[in-house]
Amino acid sequence: MSNAGRASWVTLFVAIVLCLPTESRAGFERRFAGARSLGTGGALCSVGEDPWSFYFNPARAAQIRELNIFYVPSVLGVEEVKATGLAYRDYLGNVDIGASAQTFGFDLYRESVFSLNVSMPVYEFLFVGMNLNGNHLYIDGYGTDFSVSVDAGARMFLSDHFSFAFGATNVNSASMTLSNDRLPQTFSAGIAFQSGQLNVGIEYFKELGFPSSARIAAEYSPTKFLILRCGSASGMNTFNAGVSLKFLSFEFEYGAAFHQVLGTTHSFGLSIRLQDVFGSEFEKILDRRKILRGE
Repeated sequence: MSNAGRASWVTLFVAIVLCLPTESRAGFERRFAGARSLGTGGALCSVGEDPWSFYFNPARAAQIRELNIFYVPSVLGVEEVKATGLAYRDYLGNVDIGASAQTFGFDLYRESVFSLNVSMPVYEFLFVGMNLNGNHLYIDGYGTDFSVSVDAGARMFLSDHFSFAFGATNVNSASMTLSNDRLPQTFSAGIAFQSGQLNVGIEYFKELGFPSSARIAAEYSPTKFLILRCGSASGMNTFNAGVSLKFLSFEFEYGAAFHQVLGTTHSFGLSIRLQDVFGSEFEKILDRRKILRGE
């Protein structure tokens, strides 16, 4: 690629960053992890038990064995900027474990994040978790950089249907080793209502050094084979929506963010449930809490 072409792409990428002040500020932001997150506007701190849920809150309340892959073919219509990811969720005894790998960017700029998650119950109504993330950055012509960050979270059930959750990212204040640029530090907290057919989450989100925002998401399942999603966040100028179709142990997902000025970002995902194919997330949470109570 010529120097002029390289400069053009770098300029374009910087323009995307500046045009999304609440979503892409410096690097390694929690843009999207899985098609579900794009369909709900990232309001998954208090709602969600899929393989990517630990990325928004490390604490898990259900025990599920599941594999998920997602693909974002272009960001805001820019075909060169893509995102991909692979996540796996499992459990050993009372300990939930997870691992993921994802990338964002294009051939001149690329972020890669490798994560490990551990979560466990403290009581039948309280679950805590932690993530260990390896963050790798590549910039053409400048080289690579790497850092390790830690996330923490908790989820407390106020009743069978209502729960309160909070999560914090980069609690160790990690920075890139060469540039000394600190990775984003965020805090989110929210309350959720969950049932077999309807999930609703309302959350507060704050990134250190930037204005806070409110996020809301809803999921409705008219049948056990279909889930409809929507969500939004203040200050984002976007509306998010998505859908999931379940067939046997497979779940096909689609999520989209519709920006008022910059266009639409699409995300596609596939989950493979390795056990308990027909149970909902809500049912799995109830089952686990009953086991912890000795029922």
